[in-house]
Amino acid sequence: MFPDRLFPRKFFVVLLAFFLTQLHVAPLRATDNPIARLPNADVWMSHMLGDLMRFWWQDAAFGVPQGAFPTVRCDTGELVNWQRPCPEVGRNTWIRDMHTIVAQSRQTYAYGVAFHMTGDVAFLDMMRKGVAFIRANFVDRERGGLYTSQDRSNGTWGPAWDTRNPQELAYGLLGMSFYYYLTRDPEVLPDILATKKVIFDNYYNSGANALQWMLTNQGATFGSELRLVAQLDQMNAYMVMMTPLLPEPHKSQWRDDLVWLSRVLIEKFYSPAENMFFLNANRPADLDLRVSGTDFGHTIKAMWMIRHTGLLAGDKELVDFVEKNAPKVLERAYLSGSGSWAQGLLAGGAIDINKSWWIYAELDQFAGSLAMTYPETARYLPATYEYYLKYFVDQEFGEVWNGVNGNTHQPIRDLPKAWQWKNGYHSMEHALVAYITTLQLQGEGVPLWFAFQKPPVDDEIRPYFYTGKIDKMESQTDARVGLTWRVTFRDVK
Repeated sequence: MFPDRLFPRKFFVVLLAFFLTQLHVAPLRATDNPIARLPNADVWMSHMLGDLMRFWWQDAAFGVPQGAFPTVRCDTGELVNWQRPCPEVGRNTWIRDMHTIVAQSRQTYAYGVAFHMTGDVAFLDMMRKGVAFIRANFVDRERGGLYTSQDRSNGTWGPAWDTRNPQELAYGLLGMSFYYYLTRDPEVLPDILATKKVIFDNYYNSGANALQWMLTNQGATFGSELRLVAQLDQMNAYMVMMTPLLPEPHKSQWRDDLVWLSRVLIEKFYSPAENMFFLNANRPADLDLRVSGTDFGHTIKAMWMIRHTGLLAGDKELVDFVEKNAPKVLERAYLSGSGSWAQGLLAGGAIDINKSWWIYAELDQFAGSLAMTYPETARYLPATYEYYLKYFVDQEFGEVWNGVNGNTHQPIRDLPKAWQWKNGYHSMEHALVAYITTLQLQGEGVPLWFAFQKPPVDDEIRPYFYTGKIDKMESQTDARVGLTWRVTFRDVK
């Protein structure tokens, strides 16, 4: 199933993991305590290895050269024959043979999660190759920032500098930032800092006091449009994770920027009447549910990032805003009949009971995160986790489907499992967050792996977005990557 480069012990773990994954959830215990009924951490480890990495750890996923990860693959995991594409690619005529920064960065992140959870340096080595390819090819050394795509038919990188958007630039930093979090490699930090500066210096619209969508108008898209994702994905993709790790003066500046972005989200995209965030803020109708639908994913992700920002900055008002309003979002999104999350609200207010993989993941992640402070929030998770592992996972070829039909509970297969806006990020983050939060909720230590050559100070070693007390640090040396560290956290919040 996996290449020989994995250690024999790890290969055994993978086989065991695949078997355990078929069980889906830990046996129910004789208690009404939902935390006791959560799938345990071994289930999440087995899901990550046996379900998800089964799709990503194969030669077709590695690219040529290794690290140049293909943006699109067939649902079997095979590369696309562009003359006779597999049905899931062929029926989406807009999908072309492009190499995109979003897919490249997300797959790079995915290998980092696999190393973070297992300590297997084969995963870290593949992540490094992904980072190296980004830095050698996607970083725009002339104009600054990042190219966001390459047309593979002629090899050209683009698009034009003023037609790039801050959402894609933000996700272009995801892989490099997670790599820095794991390694503190000083060589990658300047590219992260420079690209963040390009985004904030150029896309800031002083009249709107927000980040705008583009630097020029193109067709029906107006550059000055205000879109939620232009602000939110700066926070989610790299800033919340990176800010506590930075040297001054960057740490203070990024923290202030996070607070500012949180205020922009609340002041411009949040509807108090609906307790929802909307995707655009260009006219009053954009925040009117009678004419504009919205989804639970962007809303709960905004709540999640605002809460982390408030905790990081010591801003009680931001924390209180989320802790008051986010539980109402979870309650509204939860479908008790099927034990699953709904996708969002349609224009007019009806609940969309279908499920998108990333929206479902964000709702699980927030519920698990908040439960570490307010355990009653875990009451949704035994059912929603069971639903996810049962209906989202492709049991034959691995990874998760793009969506699930809310009526039939069958996969929605309108898109391939690997395409520009998927490629491992949300499914792997879901596994990582479930692993961390479950261990904490069940009173266990949280072991995570890093590759510091010189460990930073303790308060800059964090369990992903969270804080935690370091219980133990153990190092070992590998000929390929040098020192690796198994850090066990407790009191994760």
